[in-house]
Amino acid sequence: MVRIGVIGTKWGLMHVGAFRAAGAEVTALCGQGPDNTRAVAAREGIPLATTDVRDLCAAVDAVVVASPDAAHRTHVELALSAGRPVLCEKPLTRTAEEARALLAHARSAMSPVAVNFPYRMLPSLRALKAWLTERPVRHLALTLRNGFAVDEGDSTGPLLGASGDWGGMSHVIDAALWLAGAVPVWVQASLSGRPVHTAALHVGLSSGAVLVLTHAACPEPGIHGGWTLLGRGWEAGFSGGYVPSREGWCVSPVRGFEHGTWRDIAPGLEPRPGEREPWAQAHVEGARRFLALLRGEPRDGLATLEDGATVQEVLAAAMVSEETGRRVHLESRPGA
Repeated sequence: MVRIGVIGTKWGLMHVGAFRAAGAEVTALCGQGPDNTRAVAAREGIPLATTDVRDLCAAVDAVVVASPDAAHRTHVELALSAGRPVLCEKPLTRTAEEARALLAHARSAMSPVAVNFPYRMLPSLRALKAWLTERPVRHLALTLRNGFAVDEGDSTGPLLGASGDWGGMSHVIDAALWLAGAVPVWVQASLSGRPVHTAALHVGLSSGAVLVLTHAACPEPGIHGGWTLLGRGWEAGFSGGYVPSREGWCVSPVRGFEHGTWRDIAPGLEPRPGEREPWAQAHVEGARRFLALLRGEPRDGLATLEDGATVQEVLAAAMVSEETGRRVHLESRPGA
């Protein structure tokens, strides 16, 4: 049985449950404070509790990095230097510069690396991705209202706070790029808040498609999103997000319009008694695919290190666009 070490005592617990459900053994937990780490490990039945990433790496076969965003680069590099495969929680790093440095470090590593973007593991979105195989996307429009994004005001200050993705924007950027199946080439953005809490992005892709992404901090608890994808002679869409009153993720049926009629592409998702909550189940699916990757099987949708770095480049370009008031081409962005 594969021995998993988890770095992070908060969101890391989602991965503890996911890897156990996927058939692995979680044998080590790493946190910032020794007392809290020991208490969490004891409560979760994890044998080793440590504050030293090197100790964790020495005791496991693979590592999950679910520490604060600013620590991701260091923790992934330490795990790779120890020869351990890594699943890193989103966002890959806090900044694009850190992502580039991590990519350079990883080129000499022999161990596989993946980035955790659970949208890719939701059955509804996987069915939509398959439906899009022979239907090139021309536009993708998303409006996401996020009650977890913190509105700290609009005063002067840095665009980037402690979070590397403005409270969740990396999730939707990756999902949009994955569904569209193309590489971003330019970004034009308007960002509100210092640090950013609300963002409106236009992202041009190598295929000629354009993504229109709006992520807004809102007072209503939860996450509320509406997705529309458009091509020549067809469209598809769904709504979904986290609904506190339902205690989990809910996704409407995914529907497509083509040849003059609407039809269902995939059924909806919602929490059901006796079943694992959909977002938690998406983490189990990600854990299963990561374990399969360790056995030499295909990625089956798991995001690569390059995918994670691309998301950070889009976010970085958006900040340059906000500061300069112009469209930013990724290949010509300063430092790219």
